[in-house]
Amino acid sequence: MHKTSALTEAMAYLHNVGLLTAEEHQIAASMFEPDFEFAAALALADSIHLHIRVDDTDALPVDAFIAHGAKLDHGQPGYVKYCFPDGVNAIFSSIPVAQDNLAETEQNRRPRPHLDHMGIDMRRDNDIVKSGFDHLPNRADQLGWGHIPQGGKGRPVFCCHIEVAAKHWVYPSEEATVRGIPLEFAFGPLK
Repeated sequence: MHKTSALTEAMAYLHNVGLLTAEEHQIAASMFEPDFEFAAALALADSIHLHIRVDDTDALPVDAFIAHGAKLDHGQPGYVKYCFPDGVNAIFSSIPVAQDNLAETEQNRRPRPHLDHMGIDMRRDNDIVKSGFDHLPNRADQLGWGHIPQGGKGRPVFCCHIEVAAKHWVYPSEEATVRGIPLEFAFGPLK
């Protein structure tokens, strides 16, 4: 996965329509800088996704997405995924899709829209990509980042209306270029 003008334009578009703040847009774009902490894993990725929490998925500017080259991948009430050109996927949710969402209360609820996490999608099931995926916990340790694995060894991960073989979640240190936005690395084809 590498930076292209279509990829850059898709992320800028999401910022311009108010779905990403200026800081979130800058953080997402920083994944394509040479000093990105997980550049080696990004090089093995087939796509990235930006998971954005919104108040109402039915209020999204769908016609404008399509005019900007997006295609609906799939959706359910409260959850929808659009694929923009060159491997930028935008996922929008207004329902709880993660354990953290269940802990949300009116007092600690973040204003919406906001960038919940960024995903690096390593879909090819081959030795090179698997080795890169398996190295992620070591890389997180080297950087002083938090890490939580999910699935693997015959236990797939079920989320967002799909299944994937395994995931590594990494949580940035204060010095990280992605400043506070978790990264989700997903391995294997979507089912």
